[in-house]
Amino acid sequence: MSVSFATMDGMAVDHAAPLVGRDEELAQLKAAIGLSGDAGSGAVLLGGDAGIGKTRLVTELVDQARDAGRQILVGHCLDLGDSALPFAPFAEAFSSLDDADRERITAEAPALGPMISAAPAGGDRADILSAVARGLDALAETGPILLVVEDAHWAEASTRHALQFVLARRFVNDVAVVVTYRTDDLHRRHPLRTAVAEWSRLPGVRRVELAPLDDVSVAALLRSREESRLTQAGVSAIVRRAGGNAFYAEELLDAGLADGALPESLADLVLVRLDRLDDDARQVVAAVASGGGRASDDILAEVVGLEPARFDAAVRDALDHKVLVLRDGGLAFRHALLAEAVREDLLPGQRIRQHAAFLAALTRPGAEGAAREIAHHAEGAGDLATAFTASIDAAVEAVCIGGYDEAAGHYQRALTMLEAAPEGTDVVALLLSTAEALTGAGRLRTAAKLLRAQLDQSGLSELDRGRLLVALGDVTFFSDDDDGALEVSAEALAVVPDERTELRARAEALRARTFSSVRRWDEALEHAERALAIAEELDAVEIALDAQGTSTYVLSRTGLEVDKAHRLYLDLIESTRASGDVHSELRALQHLAFVHFNAGNLPEAEQYFREGMARAEATGRSWAPYGFDGRFFAAVTSYVRGRWDDVLALQKVDDGVPKLVRNTLDSVALLVAAGRGQEPAKGEVARLRGEWAHDLALAVHSGTAMIELQGNAGDAVAATEVHDALADLLARTWHSTLSPARLRMTSLLLSAHAATAGQRSAAENQATVEWATALVAEVDHVLIEWPTLGPEGHAWHQRMHAELGRLRWLTGVDPLPVAELERLWRTALESFDQLGDPYEHARSATRLAAVLSAAGRDAEAEELLAGARQVAQEIGAKPLLAEISSGAAPERSADLTRREREVLELVSVGRTNGEIAAQLFISTKTASVHVSNILAKLGASSRTEAAAIANRRGLL
Repeated sequence: MSVSFATMDGMAVDHAAPLVGRDEELAQLKAAIGLSGDAGSGAVLLGGDAGIGKTRLVTELVDQARDAGRQILVGHCLDLGDSALPFAPFAEAFSSLDDADRERITAEAPALGPMISAAPAGGDRADILSAVARGLDALAETGPILLVVEDAHWAEASTRHALQFVLARRFVNDVAVVVTYRTDDLHRRHPLRTAVAEWSRLPGVRRVELAPLDDVSVAALLRSREESRLTQAGVSAIVRRAGGNAFYAEELLDAGLADGALPESLADLVLVRLDRLDDDARQVVAAVASGGGRASDDILAEVVGLEPARFDAAVRDALDHKVLVLRDGGLAFRHALLAEAVREDLLPGQRIRQHAAFLAALTRPGAEGAAREIAHHAEGAGDLATAFTASIDAAVEAVCIGGYDEAAGHYQRALTMLEAAPEGTDVVALLLSTAEALTGAGRLRTAAKLLRAQLDQSGLSELDRGRLLVALGDVTFFSDDDDGALEVSAEALAVVPDERTELRARAEALRARTFSSVRRWDEALEHAERALAIAEELDAVEIALDAQGTSTYVLSRTGLEVDKAHRLYLDLIESTRASGDVHSELRALQHLAFVHFNAGNLPEAEQYFREGMARAEATGRSWAPYGFDGRFFAAVTSYVRGRWDDVLALQKVDDGVPKLVRNTLDSVALLVAAGRGQEPAKGEVARLRGEWAHDLALAVHSGTAMIELQGNAGDAVAATEVHDALADLLARTWHSTLSPARLRMTSLLLSAHAATAGQRSAAENQATVEWATALVAEVDHVLIEWPTLGPEGHAWHQRMHAELGRLRWLTGVDPLPVAELERLWRTALESFDQLGDPYEHARSATRLAAVLSAAGRDAEAEELLAGARQVAQEIGAKPLLAEISSGAAPERSADLTRREREVLELVSVGRTNGEIAAQLFISTKTASVHVSNILAKLGASSRTEAAAIANRRGLL
């Protein structure tokens, strides 16, 4: 029993694993034992299910307590039944002391002697209880103590009495106690159940129950354990199965089983609890497992077939042993893995009979079985015809309440049972419904794959081919694949007869949308008008709203005043809400938000983006086209407005979201990381770059963040590689020579090259400036291709020219006059100020301040730096703060002699010492001395850097 717990080695805990999701509980424990404030006695009863993380939390508490100077004593209760040693955890704890401390406390409390030596305890129990308390008090004379008693659910009577005595004791010295126990073991007749209730009422005792970890915390735990082979889908699967239990999650991870059968060791561990149940209770539990892990009381009684008294007794037994719990008016497993283990333990014949019994109960006259339950049990019982029909009914029900993920699952199951479908079933209609549900769930790639697979089938009629092509065109359009959408929409128009039908109207509306996305405005309006004419004639409201939405979008992007566009979109939103067309409503909200974003009205833009996000969440379309866009562009707008914590809040989504959704949100969060100078998580940059081809918005935002990250690191070469790769992608996929994103990309790249000017030779800087000048001339054409470019684009265009001027200034290559450089930076500063972008305003102010300092206008420079510093501190922009600090004390002109200034002029144009000597009629040695003096006075390490510094300070 004598084990050293100096480092809590006796606890089965991975010390390298981070503590996740338990900040609040740790704070409660620290407060209770006096660790977070003044030292003082206190006690905590820490309960939670097996594997929930009690020991890991206590280990963290012990580490912090030890760091704070507390002595640590730890004892465990063991599952030895009647063979358990009385007072075992106290004997273990005292035995871990060194010889001097043991002698000291046994001198104070002699009754502890036999306990510490693991001999049978003698004497009166009251004497031993008193000795335990006196021993702890004596030990605490030399410093505060933390006593931890683990697994009190296994405590025998003597230990429970000792705990009662210690918890009720008023110690003279500082003694804190933490007792852990498993709540899932405390059935109604468990002796600790009453004890815990009594102890909780004692003064100074706090009871803390650990709830399951939330999904985000479980995912973080898994990623801390496995960074390479675990996919996002694997994380999501384990999170779903583990149910917030850290131990279960780690067992599933270590077994490599995100899906599939439970690891045998874990299944055995879970099933041990069932051994305590009687036969009737096992029968009830098996039926609940067959029912999908949850069942209503009346249906379950009918399935089990026990007479009422026996059924009630069986249910009570399962509840008492914490196998089942009451939930939502029925019975459910306490943990999902219990249901899995029980279900997998059933024999095949048992499963079929159980499903058949459930099916009979759910479909008898008068029963109101849910379609999803009927489908589940019909499939399990082998009744595929009933399962097919019920799966479709379940999908329709799910769509009605916004459950697009669930609907997609029901439709996909129905597709696997087509052989049992009723005669005359419209398979194409079923496919279209499946694709629509997948689209509503944000699973666009899966929807496109499903539709393309059907189009590859032979024997399709022209009508069915047209229906599939229109649906595929919609999915492709929503995937931001402009080329693909143009191709599919053209094929759809060629296949669908030019008649006054809804299908033709849909094809025309699709074609209008695809043309609008590539700015072919006249053709977009032409097809929108055709779609609208047919839709109005057929009273097809949804199609009419689609066409109206395209027309309004075209007008808003071709010079319509903001106020008029705003009113048009408000009218359109009202119409879509009146008709119940949520998809068109979300589209109109997004386009209205962009009207304001493109006009530079960022608060209004964010308002409508967030309204779209909220509406999408309320209707179950959070990840659907336009639904997710509300969240994404709200994050983008928050970033521009300098509300970076809001960006990170919007980034946090459940693990079950589509992969592209998470990646796109992560791309905006990467911008925040770059601005704050934070190192991205391992593999994050490579992961996002691998997704560039799937989404241009993801590519643009993560790519610009990567350019800035490389600039922060002082690696202009790496920044150039990222820029060129992103520019190449945009050139290949954007329907114009240049994307507006090039303005920002170029500005950030030039900034990286300007910051590293001192690292290059004069010749290298000459080549860099020539390359940069040509690049800016190319990107200037963005303004020609995008005549309706908004304030943000114009601000970055002005910033690009200011960065080019800065590069020329710092390299000394064809530098602009100080007045012109000031004008460029002041224009950029004012543009970002009007836009409402505090970060870029502060960066522009910092660089303008450097120009003013060089001109000797120190007071103006310091005023600009003070404002920039405040912004940088508020948003946590560490790289900007470093740049501000470097310019906080404006550089003064060096005290150069007239001859040194003449030498410096020649150094700046690349003359050698010999050439300087010849031109100034001095010796080469004297020229060398002058150059050395100049370098020392300027604080430069090279002739190139000296020239750059001299140019920046206006010494030339």
